Amino acid sequence: MCLTSSVGKKYTKIAIILTAICGTSLIVHSLSNGGHNHTVDAGDTVGARLADNELVAIGGAVDPQLVFAADEMGRNATGYDREIVPNVVHYVVLDNMYINFVHFLSIKSVLRNQRPDQIVIHCNCDDLRGRYWTQLLTDAPRVIRVRRLPKPTAIFGKKLSSIYHSADIARLQVMTSFGGIYLDNDVFVVKSLDPFRRFEFTIGWPPGQFIGNQVLIGHKNARFSHLWYESYRKYRKNRWYFNAGELPTNDILLPKPWLVHRVDHAFGVHNLCLMLYNQTYPLWEKDYFAVHLLARHRDYLVPQDFKHLKMFDENNIKTYNKTFGQMARLVLYGTKHLIDNTIG
Repeated sequence: MCLTSSVGKKYTKIAIILTAICGTSLIVHSLSNGGHNHTVDAGDTVGARLADNELVAIGGAVDPQLVFAADEMGRNATGYDREIVPNVVHYVVLDNMYINFVHFLSIKSVLRNQRPDQIVIHCNCDDLRGRYWTQLLTDAPRVIRVRRLPKPTAIFGKKLSSIYHSADIARLQVMTSFGGIYLDNDVFVVKSLDPFRRFEFTIGWPPGQFIGNQVLIGHKNARFSHLWYESYRKYRKNRWYFNAGELPTNDILLPKPWLVHRVDHAFGVHNLCLMLYNQTYPLWEKDYFAVHLLARHRDYLVPQDFKHLKMFDENNIKTYNKTFGQMARLVLYGTKHLIDNTIG
């Protein structure tokens, strides 16, 4: 196990309830209004279509048959001498047909900073829509693909209680079927995640907290992701983050921490709202590989900022003088500096 430390104490104190809130950040509103087999079923795709055999072929170039010994304890600390995780980025979108600005920005950060072989949006809809989706297909038509994914409604015979729990299951189905890099729809990639593609499974796990499931990097045969899926036999429908964070941390990783490569702060899965929306933090590019933007929680985490600006877009971000503004401008316009909206 290896700890990747990178940020000052000022931003590391995390309430457990915020870790739980951070755990499932599935975007479910539109832009305008806001058995035991866990291999993903094949499905028709639409838009920028992607069939399962294509996705398997893309990831197949990176040790698809690699098997990890049950008692192996060292490789998640040292890593392999080669990349074993495919450079494929996965998103899950359920009950939604629109790509909103924050998801658009997330994908743009991936295109700029990760440069993946493929970005796959696993969706239970028949099409994706909206001007941001149209722009993405214009920007990277050969990279961004859609794969139809049935929405999980039950696990081991137990009915799922919310769309967020469906999304938790879906991400594990994707990871255990294909491997790669899973991101929540409001995760911003700051710099390349390639250094973590040498490990069996990498996850953000802040000290003293539960794991964060917003950024997952792993081989499809990784032991932890399969054990995590199996742990849903103890599914508790009334516990928001029990199966997504609490149970896998306490029952799997605390006894066997070597099952993952642990990143304590650099995946930004803890609460960084004050850093993002209350100030300009100069070291965000140095300290983080990724940041969970928590955009849909701004109304109560940073209420004054939310009162001032309720929804971001490509125009108002030009003059938004906070850390998030720098991040967005760098990806969209190539500069961290404020942009004069009266020009052009």
